[in-house]
This record gives sequence, C-alpha cells and structure tokens, in this order.
Amino acid sequence: MKPLRFWLMTLGFDVWWTLAVWGRERFIVLLVLSSFLMLAFTPSPRRLWVAVACTLGIMLDSLWCIAGLFEFTGSQAVPPWMMALWLGFSAWWLWLLGEIRLTWYWLIPLGAVSGPLAYYLGMQFGAMQLIAAPLDVWLALAAGWAIFLPLISLPVLLTNARLRRTR
Repeated sequence: MKPLRFWLMTLGFDVWWTLAVWGRERFIVLLVLSSFLMLAFTPSPRRLWVAVACTLGIMLDSLWCIAGLFEFTGSQAVPPWMMALWLGFSAWWLWLLGEIRLTWYWLIPLGAVSGPLAYYLGMQFGAMQLIAAPLDVWLALAAGWAIFLPLISLPVLLTNARLRRTR
C-alpha cells in the first residue's frame, strides 16, 4: 500500500471519529450516511464481518453500561451516534488491518492501549462519564479491548495467513 493513501485514510478516519464524538446528535444524519457508505465501499466478502464486528462492539458498550462502568451523555443505552461510529470503525479497521497486515499478538497490546484511549478522549469531548472508579473502568476497558480487537480481526488475520502460505 502506498504510504500517502494509508495516512490519508487514517487521518480521514480520525477526523470522522472526532466529528462523531464531538458532534454526536448534531451530525447524526451525516454519521449514519457516512458509516453506511463505508460499509458499501467494503468488499462484499467482508461486509458480513463488518456487521458482526459492529454488533459485537455495540454489545460490548452495552455491557459496560449495564455493568455500571460508564454512561453515554444523555442516553441510558448506546446512542445512535455511537452505533454509527461502531459501523464506521468496523469497516475502517478491517480495511486497515488488511493493508498493514499486523499479526494477532500485536493486536492484544494495541487493543489494550487504543481502546481505553479512545474512550478517554470521548470523555474529554463530553460524550461519556465514568460511573465506577476510574482505575476499575480503565482496567476493564483495557482487558476487554485486548480480547475484542483480535477477535473482530480474526477473518482478516486468517485471510492474511492463508495468503502468506500460498506465496
């Protein structure tokens, strides 16, 4: 992959993520439309897994809320803007992983650090508030994301491994 394309796609997702977390309900139509566009541009063999990863992400956030770790601002459950964010993230992540070809053991520390960091930044944007003790929340998020990221990456990891064996 060309480095310029990689950085443009990564920067584009970061801008979109910031818009989603900062703008939330104000940009809900844009977020929903753009997340479904990301799904539409996903290669068809991968679309089902994007939907599965999105669903698992929403379930994970629901679990955090039910467990009393945090709550989203103005919502008792996972709000629609967060669902759109999950769909966009799932499409972007599975595309990115296919391009950068990380191995599974790198995904564990990457998930343990990047997952809680994203929620921390979301909290700084006022998108969520902690309910439980901060140390408990960050440790639970780190453990959850250390499992979640490799799990949703599984189909891309298996495809990459199959391609390496055939070369």
